[in-house]
Amino acid sequence: MQSKSIPLANQYTQQGETVECPACGHKDTGSFCSACGNALQHKRISLKSLLGSILDFFSDIETNYVHTFKGLLFRPADFIARYIRGERNESYIPFKYFFLNLSINFFVYTKFDIANLAENSFDVEVDQLVQLKSDIVFEQLIDDYGSFFSLLIIPVYVICNKILFPSSKYNLAELATAITFMMGQLMLLEVAINLISVVFPGFYHFSRILVMIAELGILFVLGYKLLKDKWYHALWKSGLTLAIIFLVMRMVLMGTQEILVFMYDN
Repeated sequence: MQSKSIPLANQYTQQGETVECPACGHKDTGSFCSACGNALQHKRISLKSLLGSILDFFSDIETNYVHTFKGLLFRPADFIARYIRGERNESYIPFKYFFLNLSINFFVYTKFDIANLAENSFDVEVDQLVQLKSDIVFEQLIDDYGSFFSLLIIPVYVICNKILFPSSKYNLAELATAITFMMGQLMLLEVAINLISVVFPGFYHFSRILVMIAELGILFVLGYKLLKDKWYHALWKSGLTLAIIFLVMRMVLMGTQEILVFMYDN
């Protein structure tokens, strides 16, 4: 059936030079490949299509992004449950939401030099004089890519939840979706905290505590509202999960530092 209809479509196109199909490699003439049906004509990127893609991007942010942000801000567990059930037309993809917010946070963090916000220039220069090469590289690594270490939270959270919530109806991918959405929301909180720290540098000393409280709150909401556990069980399980996450993160960072010491200081 297909071999008859595709050449028929080619009869209504102008016959030109032989073109190699970009999909299957078959050489043919006309508008469509007679082997697979893929269009043979190369469609150039026009200024109109480029501007249209930019408008589509901002339109996507205006609708799906804002809808996702509001849903996670006011009723996170309900929003995530509906997304898992299949109501996804007006929602941002979880990893897309996370990485976009991570990029915003990374831009603010580097633009305003948040890492050295609470230190004066003299202390920074003294520290640089006495630091080992591995320490300098490690700090640069954390400053540039530290936020990406937060991706480790996803597998650790999923494993902890499968152990601590054995009767949960959600599978591994659905649990990963839930924590990814909430981590994306956490990135926006860190953006707000970093911007406040730029205006009030002394606030930076409390930022880590606020983030820890927010992380515990996220795990509690997921355990209590999404996984439907009793509030006191959800509370201690959230605390245990957070402690395990910090332990794993610390082990990874210490291992990274040991590798840098071996590479640069030996």
